[in-house]
Amino acid sequence: MLTPRHIVMAARLMFVAASLSMAVLMLGPFQGVEQMFGLNDKTAHVVAFYGLASGLFLIAPRQRRDDLALFVVAAAFALELLQGLTGRTVSIIDFLAGSAGVAAAWAPGRIEQLRAAFRQSPDLTFNEMARADRRLRRRRPQNERRRPSPIATVRD
Repeated sequence: MLTPRHIVMAARLMFVAASLSMAVLMLGPFQGVEQMFGLNDKTAHVVAFYGLASGLFLIAPRQRRDDLALFVVAAAFALELLQGLTGRTVSIIDFLAGSAGVAAAWAPGRIEQLRAAFRQSPDLTFNEMARADRRLRRRRPQNERRRPSPIATVRD
């Protein structure tokens, strides 16, 4: 039977292959390959990092999307720096195009979170919504002392 776990595992294998291919194409002597597909350099960066971010969102369902998006933006920055070490040109515009691709993959999820919050509590302010968000709550207040475990008191 096909389960979500199988889909995630298959997507992880495809993600590794795609990200390695992307790194080779961006760092190797393949400048201008994107023109074979009718894309310019900036559009290729947007499409590549959109795909990378979307794939990462799929293969890491337990991780926060914001953290994954920041990781992909950092990867775009690192790839631009590495391009400078391989003799290719470093371009802030390429980095911004990659970041735009990440934002295009990230934004629909954020918009859907906002829509759900608006449906669930339309009369609350944004601060009240943030306080009610269970993902932002601390598990235990910092000033609360830890209670000793019953096992520890029996041993003493």
